[in-house]
Amino acid sequence: MEEKRVRVGIGVMIKDGNMILLGHRANKRKDTGGIFEPDSWTFPGGKQEFDETFFEGAKREVKEETNLEISDLELFGAEDDMQPDKHYVTLHIIAHSYSGELKTMEPEKEDEWKWFSLDDLPENLYSPTKKFIENYIKKEGI
Repeated sequence: MEEKRVRVGIGVMIKDGNMILLGHRANKRKDTGGIFEPDSWTFPGGKQEFDETFFEGAKREVKEETNLEISDLELFGAEDDMQPDKHYVTLHIIAHSYSGELKTMEPEKEDEWKWFSLDDLPENLYSPTKKFIENYIKKEGI
């Protein structure tokens, strides 16, 4: 059995005005060790790797998942995300700028990427993404 320890996750809110990018977590996706919630909508992100900064991790994960290059990054906050035998400290990062062509790079993980208005979000949000959005809306007074 793997040693129980806290890991670092990264969630990235890519903003375009009042729109944010969300990916649909595939119904048949495999459990990759993170908070496991298939068939939900999530920000791009993942696990921070050894010897990379959280901003480097955010850029890598977004590129791997969406093909987008992100910039003008802000560390917005952090939350504890836990399930039985899993504990992540998830860093909430906002990307105020992006470039490139949006593509579904890992369809076995996220089978679709879609822009949503902050005032018209899907109901089945991935729980770490939902916390991030709720904190953002509260702080920004939206």
